Formats: sequence, structure tokens, C-alpha cells
Amino acid sequence: MLTTYSCDDIGMPGLIRCVYDAALDASRWQEFLIRFAAEFSSQATMIFGQDFSDRSVEVTGASASLAAHHGIGEDFMQSFSTHYCRTNVWTEDERLHHEGQLVNGSKFYPDARLPRTEWHTDWLRPQDLFYTLAAVVEKRAQRSFNVTAVRSKRCGPYTEAEETRLRMLVPHLQTAFALHRRLHRAEALAHASVAVLENLPMGAALIDGQARVLHANSQAHALARATGLLRFDAQGTLSASAASDDALLQRALRLAVATGRGTALDAGRALRLRGNLGAQLQVMVAPLPRWSSPFGEQAAGAAFISDPASPAKAPVDVLRTFYSLSAAEAQLAQALTNGLSLKEYADLRGISIHTARSQFKTAATKVGTGRQADFVRTILTGPAMLRWDASQGDLI
Repeated sequence: MLTTYSCDDIGMPGLIRCVYDAALDASRWQEFLIRFAAEFSSQATMIFGQDFSDRSVEVTGASASLAAHHGIGEDFMQSFSTHYCRTNVWTEDERLHHEGQLVNGSKFYPDARLPRTEWHTDWLRPQDLFYTLAAVVEKRAQRSFNVTAVRSKRCGPYTEAEETRLRMLVPHLQTAFALHRRLHRAEALAHASVAVLENLPMGAALIDGQARVLHANSQAHALARATGLLRFDAQGTLSASAASDDALLQRALRLAVATGRGTALDAGRALRLRGNLGAQLQVMVAPLPRWSSPFGEQAAGAAFISDPASPAKAPVDVLRTFYSLSAAEAQLAQALTNGLSLKEYADLRGISIHTARSQFKTAATKVGTGRQADFVRTILTGPAMLRWDASQGDLI
């Protein structure tokens, strides 16, 4: 189908406007690719992620994904994703791919040799494609995101003038991609129910796949400020003030997010932070089910923060309802989620440690866990807490 535009929309100014429209509305990246193809006399255009560590690609995604394509059939995109991405001679040498730079296929691989490659014979030629011109918009470690045009041999190689025009577009694409990711992060946080985090009866922080803080509720910041035992910095780092505590915290965060990414099997762990003036914080670090943004950001873990000396009024009735706990078992669960140890709870309640352990064993069986860390993590990330309204002290 032939797409037409008004005179005001054609050319680079219209293409640049389209870039920013797509940044605000992910569904419009397809429109950008159509215009990009027209501007650069190309039959096919793509936005795709390239992972040089294993030569895999990201070519499709959810509605908020950057990956998109125009002029290439779905069967060819599927075969590109599953096999031919690894035969692509234009991406053989990662050292030639730098953020903000252009990739002209004719300069990366001799045109005379291209017809003898599997990449051309089985993927390019059946689509009547031969030349490529691409912009490496972003590059992080061994992963890049590219905007690529491909056209027939009949159209001739991409010219210096076309390279100049694409080079003009690169900074706009970089800005638009960054804006897209920030908006997608906000959307992901919304899906993670940030408002619900604010209603939890303790501090809570969502942690991404690189162990950085995506979002921390106001209670988490308040506890950190009041005790001085934790720090949230502008770079998204959560750290403990004491070096020995921080080493344990960073290890716990790394293991939790590795589990959230599916590369480890850590159940989470609890840390007790103590200050010189008697201040204490209990930090429970736990893995979470993951989501992914177009550039690989992941919410992979959470940190739950409480002050054992000033326990939040965790929802005893709600715990009893959801997990069929007895009153004593629910009180124990409340104490453990507030950071108390079994011994501290036993001393507080005036019962023996044997009784406390017996209550815990029964409660853990009902919750479906064994270890204390698993028990606390399951409650903190389960429906009982998510249905708790701290302002009303009742179910939402």
C-alpha cells in the first residue's frame, strides 16, 4: 500500500517529528519506519536489539517495546530471529559497532563477496534485498539497539548524502529512545502497583536486574533518614552505612536479582543493621517475578525494611484470613515480618523458644514454606500484604 504525506510532513523535519511522536506513543514506531523507508529509498526498515555475546536479536516485543519492522514478512522476521541473525555478516565484528555511529554494509563487508554468504543466499536474496544502512542508536556492554534500512541491489548502495542525513537523525533517535525507556519504566512501575507499595506497613523498594532501586516507598526513605543505617543515592544505589553491613547487603541484592532473572536459586535473606546509638533496621531482601523493558531493565527483587523497635501494625486478622493461621501463629508471623527473631519474639511474649519454634513450624506449613527467610518473603510479597491498607487498618 502506498503511503502519502502532506508537504509539511515530508523530508527530515517530518521524520524527526515522527521520532518524538513514537517516543511518546510506542504504537507509532511503525509509522516512523514507514517514513524512514520512504526518506531513504528502502524497501525494508527495522528497529531491533542485537546481543553480541551470543549474536541473538530482539525483533518483537510487547506493545511498549522498541522493536518493530516494516517491509519484511513475519516468516522472514521469525527466521531472522531464530537463525539468520547469526549469519548476518554486517554484525560479525562487534568492535565496528559503536554507539552513535553508522553502519554501511558495503563498507563493513565487500559487496562482491556478499552473494556467496548464507546471509545473502537464504535471507536477503529471497526478499530482493542487498544494501544496508543502519544507526547504532544505543550500546550498553554487548547489547545495542539499531535503526536499520535495507534495499534492493537495483537501488544502488547508500550514498554519502544519505549517511549525512541519517547522521543528523541519530541524536534525535537517542533522545527518543531514552524518553521511551523512561516512560516504559513509569508504566512498569504502575503495573507493579506503586500505590500499593505506599500502603504497605513497612518500607519497600523495588530492585532492578542490576541491583539498582527502581522505586522506594516513603516509609523506606523515612526509615533510612531516621536511623542513618541505609542510604538511597541519586544513581539508584541502596547501601548500608557500615562497610561490613553493606558487603552483606550487596551480596543479598545480587543473589536476589539473579534469582529474579532466572540465573540463581536464592530464596532471599534477612539482615539486621545496628547503629552506634541503638538504632536498628531489619532488611528482608527477596527475589520477585521479573518484567523486562525494551532495553533489558528488569524488576527482579525487593527489599522490605522495618524497625524492630517500632514495629508496624501488620495485619494479624488479614494473615489469619489468608493463611488460616491461629491467633498465636498470626502474631508470630507479624513479629517475624517486622524483623524480630524467634528468640526476640519468645522473650517479648514470655514463652519458651521451644514454643515459638513449634508455632513457627505449624505456621510455615500453612503458608507453604520451610525456612524462616522463605516464610517472611512469602508473607511480605503475598496477597495478605497487598490487601492491607495501613491508613485504615483493614482490607482494601
